[in-house]
Amino acid sequence: MNLNLLLGTLRQRRIGLFWFSFGLLAYSWVMIWYWSILGEEYFEMIEAMPPEMLVAFAGSADIEFGTLGSYFQVEYLGSGWIIIVAAAMIVYAAKAVASEIAAGTMELLIVQPIARIKFVLTRIVGLVIYAAVLTVASFAPIQIFGEQYNIELPGRTIALLYATGFLFVLTVGSFAFMLSSAMSSGGLPGAITGSLLVVMWILQAISQFAELADNLRPVNIFEYWQPGVLINDGVVSPEIWWVYGGATIVSLAIAVVVFLRRDLT
Repeated sequence: MNLNLLLGTLRQRRIGLFWFSFGLLAYSWVMIWYWSILGEEYFEMIEAMPPEMLVAFAGSADIEFGTLGSYFQVEYLGSGWIIIVAAAMIVYAAKAVASEIAAGTMELLIVQPIARIKFVLTRIVGLVIYAAVLTVASFAPIQIFGEQYNIELPGRTIALLYATGFLFVLTVGSFAFMLSSAMSSGGLPGAITGSLLVVMWILQAISQFAELADNLRPVNIFEYWQPGVLINDGVVSPEIWWVYGGATIVSLAIAVVVFLRRDLT
């Protein structure tokens, strides 16, 4: 790893990271505040909504609707949160390699006394830092302000939210980084990653109605992202650790190998 390159990378991305993090902090706080003023009205609203609509927003039919967990999964940690963190990680990953090549600046970086392996590992460290900051911005408001707004979660539940949220964010970012390492167009990694996430989200939402979608659930990353169940019951699927962890490791390993062997011109 090259410390100067890492600091330079983070400095270049600081404005984007700030606004993504600020957006998550504000979004999280608003959802916490909104829960405190909804009260029984939330449960009445849920009962009036079609089940299909709830599943579309939550991305899962496995959660018990009308609970605190379902509120956070539908209103915050479902589609809205995923769009924000996925966009942030895709932007970083695309600029990490593919955009540098497209802009013709990769050659300038590699001409400096920086080995390819140090370059790609440094960008991966930056990816991990990016994911960690977004994760803290996502859940710190719940941890800090939750009790003031009648949201009391055990410490273990909060810790699992941080851990699983970080892995989810890193999984998305790692896949986008893998594509970025193999492409010379800054737009393609984001387009492919975003499209794949949309397809997975739709398949997960219709899995209770469509046999094909149901059969694909084991390889769908949204199958394991169940923050509502975690908030309600304090448990996560054991598979989440090796599915997200394995996907991250494999994606980053492929990214390193591809980058070391590819033509950077």
